[in-house]
Parts: sequence; C-alpha cells; structure tokens
Amino acid sequence: MFRSNREVPSRKKGVIAIQVMVLLPVIIGFAALTVDVGVMYNARSDLQTVADVTALATAAALADYSGNDMITTARSAADTYVTKNKVLGRTMQLDASDVEFGRATYNPATGKYDFTVNNTIPDSVRITVRMTDGSSNGPLGLYFASALGFTNAQISASAIARMVPRDIAIVADLSGSQNDDSELRHIGITDINIFDVWASMSVTNGVNGIGDGKSAPPIGDPANPIAPPAIGPSSAGNVFTDGQAAAGNGQAGPTWGWMYYWGNDVNAPSYDPVSDPGLIDLPRNATWNDANLDTWLANIGYSPEEIAALNSPAYDGNRDSQGQYAWTNRVAVALGLARWDSGIPGGLWESIPPAERNAGNGNNWPGSGEITYLVQYPFESGSWNDYIYNYVRKNNTRMAVANGDFQYKFGPKTLVNYLLERKPGNNQTSALAGTPAQPLQAVKDAAGHMVWLLDSLQTNDQLSLEIYATTSNHEVDLTNNFPVVGDRINAMQAGYYNTLTNMGAGINEAIAELTSNRARTISKKVMILLTDGKANVDASGNYSQSGGAAHAIAQAQLAASMGIQVFAVSVGANSDQALMANIAAIGNGEHFHAQGTIDQYSVQLEQIFQALGGKRPVELIQ
Repeated sequence: MFRSNREVPSRKKGVIAIQVMVLLPVIIGFAALTVDVGVMYNARSDLQTVADVTALATAAALADYSGNDMITTARSAADTYVTKNKVLGRTMQLDASDVEFGRATYNPATGKYDFTVNNTIPDSVRITVRMTDGSSNGPLGLYFASALGFTNAQISASAIARMVPRDIAIVADLSGSQNDDSELRHIGITDINIFDVWASMSVTNGVNGIGDGKSAPPIGDPANPIAPPAIGPSSAGNVFTDGQAAAGNGQAGPTWGWMYYWGNDVNAPSYDPVSDPGLIDLPRNATWNDANLDTWLANIGYSPEEIAALNSPAYDGNRDSQGQYAWTNRVAVALGLARWDSGIPGGLWESIPPAERNAGNGNNWPGSGEITYLVQYPFESGSWNDYIYNYVRKNNTRMAVANGDFQYKFGPKTLVNYLLERKPGNNQTSALAGTPAQPLQAVKDAAGHMVWLLDSLQTNDQLSLEIYATTSNHEVDLTNNFPVVGDRINAMQAGYYNTLTNMGAGINEAIAELTSNRARTISKKVMILLTDGKANVDASGNYSQSGGAAHAIAQAQLAASMGIQVFAVSVGANSDQALMANIAAIGNGEHFHAQGTIDQYSVQLEQIFQALGGKRPVELIQ
C-alpha cells in the first residue's frame, strides 16, 4: 500500500514531544542550576568587595591613635563599612568572630605575608563576610535549585589588610626664629617663658654666688653664697623668693655678679620693665641714683669719691687705649662683674694686695687698665662688653623695639635674651641646647610624643632626622631605634648651626635619605616638614623670600615625582601657611597648623604629631 510521505514528520514530532516531556525536569534542573550558579557567583563577587573595602577601612582605623582603644575604634569602623556595599541588594553584618586582628609578617619563601592573630599590638586585620548557616546574614537563598533539593548555599569571602610600614623623614626647621616665643621681643604676643630658659641652664654657666666685689669667687664655694634679700643693687629679693628654685640649691638658674635675682614674671600685658626688681637701670650719659647700689659699693669698700665717680656720666664718652668706653666699665663694676682699682686716695684698691691690683691713675673714670673682671664671660661667643655696649645700650634690638624700657636695663632677663637673640647657635651658647626655648620645645615635645607612640606600638616604621636653617644637615639615618631621633632633636637648639630658613635644602636632605639604601622597597616614603617661619634661602644659598619659596616648591615637586608623600606642619602666626599648604598639596599630603599661646600651640602640635603617627597607608595582602 502506498503511503504518503507527509506522515513521517508527524510521527517524528510525536517522538520528540515524548522525549521533551521525559527530559523536561532535567532541562529545568540545568536552567535552575545555571541561574543559581550565576547568583552564587555574583554574591561571591559582592562579598569579596565588601570584605576588601571593610578590611581596608578597618586597618586604617586601627592606626587611629587619638587616645581611644584602637581595637574598639577599628571594630566600630568594620561594623560601619561592612554596610557600605551591598550583596545582591542586601546589607551585610559582621559577627564578632568575623573581625580578627593580628600581625602580618613577610615570608620570603612564599613571597606572601603570613597572618598571625595578635590582639595586643596588631598591624593588620582579617575580615570575613559570611552568608552561611549560623551567621547574622544567614545562607544565600537559591531560586530554582530547590527543584533539585537545594534551597540555599553557604558562601563567604575574606580579606586581609595591613598597615604599610613607612620610612619617615622628619625635616625640622632649626632657624634662629625657633626661640622667638621665649624672647622679650614677644612680650606683647604671649606670656613668654624666658624664666624657664634661665632656670634650665646649669648654675655653673654663671657664678654660684655674688662674690665680695673684690676677688673672683670660685664656683660652688660654700663661703660664697647667694646674697640675702634687700642687699644687692637689684633691690629686695633673690631667687629664693621665686618659689621655683632647685631643691636644696636655692638657685633657679645661673647668676652673674649682682645679676642674681630674677624678679617679676614676664606676663603680658601687665609686665613693666621699669618696676621689675630683677632689672637695674644704668643709663649712659646720665647720673645713677640707686640707693641699693650705693650701699653695696660702700659695703665692699669703695670710697665716697669712687662711688661718686662711678655714678657720674662725666666721662661716659671717653675711650681708653683699648677702645673701651668709660660707661661700659662703670656698668661692669656696678653689676659686680669687675673691680675698679681707681688710684684715688682712700679707695678700695688700697685694700687689695699690691701684687694683685692694677695701677690706677686717679683720674675719676674707670679705664680698662684699672679693671679686673671677677666674673669671666662664660659662653663660647659674645662678651660682657658686647652685652653691655652693643646690646642693652641699643634702642634697635628686637627686645628694645618691643618695649623701649628694656634699654639700659641689666639683669638675668636681658642677659638670657641677649643669648637667645644674638648668640643662639650651639657654637655660640651651647648652654641653650637643653633649655625649653619656644616654639622649638613644643616641636620637640610633639616629635617626642610621636617617637614614643611609634615605639610603643611596634609599627615597623623607620625614622630619620633632617635639619635645616641657612644650610641643611642629615642628623640621624633611617632607623627603627626611634628614641635616637628624639634624643638628637632634644639635644639641639634654635639656630643650632645657623639662623636663616633654607626649606628647600631640608626637603632635599629628606629626598636623599628616603631614596638611600637604608630605605626599604616595601615601605611608603613619607616626609614631615616643620617650620615656624618663611622660606628665605634660594637654590644658590642666597637670602631671598621669593627665591626661598620657589626653591622649596621645586624640591617638593621632585619629592612628589619620586612617590614621597609630604605632610607640612606650621606653627605660629609668622609661618607661611599658604606655602606650607601648597607644598602639602604638591606632595599629596596634608597641611597642619598650630597657633596661639605657647600652651595652646603645644597642645595642638602634640595632637598633630599624634595624628601623623596614625597616617598609615594600608594595603590588601590577601
């Protein structure tokens, strides 16, 4: 029988339909698996993103040394940042066990970091974000896999982030202006701490006693004590009355002849040099009328004729064969620094053994050949003549410009100010190195706090110390022995080497050290640039305000091109904040500024350096 060909496809269709019906559950299963695998893949990717972001944020918070418990702060950050990125539209949560703190140690054998749990001094964190049974998030629900008997999936992701070790160059301004807030020039700006500078100097920088006006007193001679109140020409009182004298000594700072009494505290705006009992007024070309001075001169043994001659300005303009003015010599005698062998009949000189006295000519004015200094000038640079004639006499010193009544006023205040203003360098007055001259002391304290912080937290950082003024100096190699850096800067002083502000050279010193073989390839290179003033030395070493700024900017650009991050810290109203902000921007860092009274900026600087200690870069290591 003949059959139509049209019947064959019809039968095939039937067969296919039957096969499809048979295989339909399998097809649906594969479709479900495909969809749910895609869901699981996307969820896993989202979980990893959440873990990565949270680990980085938590590690960054771990470096917050603001005074709170850093692990508590970091856990709080983890709880906050885990919600910043969602997983398939869901907000994740962390359980306590999902945040682990520890230390990451580089393993050269594997080329990776080994993570060890450590809650004492952690430098890294491991974050695990889970969608599992028993977690706060629960397992991942599936869409179609339930047809195959699977209702959910157990997935998780973890990430480890560590704080990157830093090679940090501290670049400190040690120009002469770093002691300005301890000088009398700032009397109208802040309550200056010039007393603290004096009290911090060793008493052996002066004479431990005032002597008898006749012979040079040996330092520390118990037979040569500090004078009792109301005896010296500085008027009533001595260091005992200040209440700040060293225990068992009675002497707060060094004394020089009759310059033994500190007098009033220098508190603006009430302070008045005229009424300060710690200062004696000995003007040039004027008659002196100081009853205490006359009494002391008489008690020593000067005759009425000698006392009258010492009080008289008649010969102040006379210069002797050594070029010394009569007024300078009579001031030295009045301050107890020198003895006058006048040659006037009946005078003090007659009580001095002939072999020990000078041959005075009796002409009523003290020439250098008739003067014997009982107190030698004790510092490396300067002289009594320079202090008396070229400093206190002048009306154009920074001290006298601030308050004209300081002219012709002699005492510990103006002598210490002479050292700070005119002889600040270590080769000039090394005794200033251990004193709390401001604002440098605030910088020292702040840097010391940062050193202590890094040391106590075992941060795996390195520090170096670079110094700049007119020139620059590399002081301490990159080291993890942090106290060495603190000790070195504490031993230094404003104007240690010289006095201008070559900021560009300081930055260059830091670049050299951060690119030396002491710098580590795994570390972040960081520079902390400090100043209290304005860059004023150009690339050729010449004084120039505009050239100094240009030199500093050019060096900052060079540092940035090498991947060095620059943080800039300025202190005081005289600092160039605009320049420092520009340098920080160039160096991809931040600018911090401290200002106000000594107490105010001291607190601010400590907070700034604490923050800098926590400016830790972070990276994912797993």
